[in-house]
Amino acid sequence: MSTPAAPAADPWWSYAVGTATALRSGKEPPTVAVHGPFLNSNEVARLSSPATYSRLAAGNGNYERAQAPFMVNPVLMAAAMAGQGVVNNRRRRDADRNSQPQWTNYREAAVLTTNQRLMCSRPQGGWTSFWYSEMAEFYPDPHRRAVTMSFADDHTPPLQLAGPAAPAIALWIGHSVYGDRWHEDPRLAALLPRQAAQDTTTHQQAAAERTAADKDGLTPEQHAWWEHHRPRHSRHHTSQGGLEL
Repeated sequence: MSTPAAPAADPWWSYAVGTATALRSGKEPPTVAVHGPFLNSNEVARLSSPATYSRLAAGNGNYERAQAPFMVNPVLMAAAMAGQGVVNNRRRRDADRNSQPQWTNYREAAVLTTNQRLMCSRPQGGWTSFWYSEMAEFYPDPHRRAVTMSFADDHTPPLQLAGPAAPAIALWIGHSVYGDRWHEDPRLAALLPRQAAQDTTTHQQAAAERTAADKDGLTPEQHAWWEHHRPRHSRHHTSQGGLEL
């Protein structure tokens, strides 16, 4: 019987868990060099990563009614009106469906996570900023690899970032918003080794299904920082899923 293949590595999950452990132990957060967009004088970048970007939006429920042409022949006129009814019913159903909030505008984006905002690249060039000071709700979901935010006064639609790097993005947002109390949020505390180890197998299986690991890899600076600060244990301790326990 052949030996089962080892599960694929999951560098972003390892980075998020290692970073959470380092921050919890009081290590100084790292910074990432930014070339291109200008940051504020007291602003530093914590992470550069890819993510799947989407916004929560709904249509207004309006639709354009089809008008049957006027015909002298009553048979043709009846047929035209029947066709008009079918078209209008279909348009109304589509408008009703589109009026329900749904995640839309899916696209891949480069994401800069700073101590003040998220910066998401735009398809036409440039960056869109989402300031933490304007954030009304924050929903990190590391195990589902997503982080969702809404903003004060509904001045911009809710934002969701998903993908392998989402736990790390969520961690840095939480650290920027909550400070040293970030670990009091149980959703972020799930990244600490004791909790994270319980789901290691699940994350490995999810990672094995992803084929774009090369583009989702860490930058050399992020990998070096994690390798330097991750906890070291006795060789008599066991390991699971590439994490020393």
